[in-house]
Amino acid sequence: MDLDVDYLLANPTDPELVANQRLCLNGRHIERIAPSPDLAGASRRVAMPPFANAHDHGRGFPTLSVGIADGPLEIWMARLGLEPRALSYLSTACAFTRMAEAGIGAVVHCHNTQDGRRLLEEAKGVAQAAQQVGIRVAFALPFAGENPFVYGETADLARFVDNPQAHPQLWAERHKRTLEEGLRIFEELKALETDTFSIQFGPVGPQWTNRETLEKIAEISAAENRRVHMHFLETKLQRDWADHHFPQGIVTYFDEIGLLSPRLTLAHCVWLQPWELDLLIQRGVTIACNLSSNMRLCSGFPPLPQIVRSGITFGIGLDGMALEDDDDILREARLVKGITQALAPGIDGPGDMNLMLPACLKALMQDGRYIVTGSRDGGRLAAGEVADVVVLDTGRIHATAPAMPLTPDILMSRLTHQDVDRLIINGKTIVENGRCRTVSRSDIEAELRSTARFIDARTNTDRQVHDLQMQDGIRRFYRSGAHLA
Repeated sequence: MDLDVDYLLANPTDPELVANQRLCLNGRHIERIAPSPDLAGASRRVAMPPFANAHDHGRGFPTLSVGIADGPLEIWMARLGLEPRALSYLSTACAFTRMAEAGIGAVVHCHNTQDGRRLLEEAKGVAQAAQQVGIRVAFALPFAGENPFVYGETADLARFVDNPQAHPQLWAERHKRTLEEGLRIFEELKALETDTFSIQFGPVGPQWTNRETLEKIAEISAAENRRVHMHFLETKLQRDWADHHFPQGIVTYFDEIGLLSPRLTLAHCVWLQPWELDLLIQRGVTIACNLSSNMRLCSGFPPLPQIVRSGITFGIGLDGMALEDDDDILREARLVKGITQALAPGIDGPGDMNLMLPACLKALMQDGRYIVTGSRDGGRLAAGEVADVVVLDTGRIHATAPAMPLTPDILMSRLTHQDVDRLIINGKTIVENGRCRTVSRSDIEAELRSTARFIDARTNTDRQVHDLQMQDGIRRFYRSGAHLA
């Protein structure tokens, strides 16, 4: 396959646009790149490495669309039970097609189970969706079971909820997978791995995972060179909980059990302390930043200037919470750039464009991909590299300023998901003319809507009353300090 483009951005760490290029793809690899004799510099089509979504949950229905309002994470999580029940294949296929059409060629999928007893079946549905859509997917198998409603005992929460008997979820029997059951499922899923689908350990977060599980995962990760992906210090309440339950320091504990390594990705890291970042850097840990989610869920911002200045490997994740629920990771990268510049103003800070542009492009195209695949292969366009390419049409951004010179900074500042023209993964065309051709997005979304089961049958008034009671109870629980008991 020959691909002629007006401009080529081959390496995000050295963002230079080269005009009039032809990419010759041979199977799963780029055979050669040479000047194109058929173009005259129309400045419309730009090829670059695909984008990587370093942390997501693959929701077919954005949470706002099913009545789950944005708000503090600990309140928001309590309402996730309102999500409609749907086949995991349909839900994740919808999410993956949206991502593909936004130029995302790789993603870490952190799976939220809808039925804890059917995790293996749900995981197989995700694998099927990944295979059919065709983007690179790392499936982070969830290991959890602790603190399902609050960071503490459910019975303690019930003491703070008005009319607790009216909230059956507080008393319902919950399936709690044993560590052995989780490891058995993990072993079965290994048979589904391909060169575009892999399995990672996904201890959901330290407040939701017991120490035995964390220590066992650290041991197996080292023995098998297997990646681990987990949420970490996303909110102030999680910071307080960690400081109380790990007086030696939770990052110190992770280091003691051998969890800190280049195999580990920590998502969010909003409440990370400077000495903890230093230790993560020493151990080669990677970070997934999720700024839209942090804004929408009232979590705060990670220490972006320190992260950028340190040179730690970090990726950019949407967390299923893009600002407009459109999976626009280009806009997310602009948030990283813009907020870093705002937090570190001045000509000598890490917000300086000479540093920020390549840092954001590298996070978007290379480091995020490493978080997904665990390999430094890819993330650049050159002979012998894997045939992963995204092509964007700059016609829209040129329409308002036709004489504007095309530069990497202009691309970073103006392009959005709607400018994606083509996505090629592993030599296979996934998106063409802005539409996913492997799975029809409109068809799969229609099937999801027609088959999803909305489980909350209460009237809107009843639901609002119950929601307010639960939210008020959760707030009182945390105000009391019960999570530090």
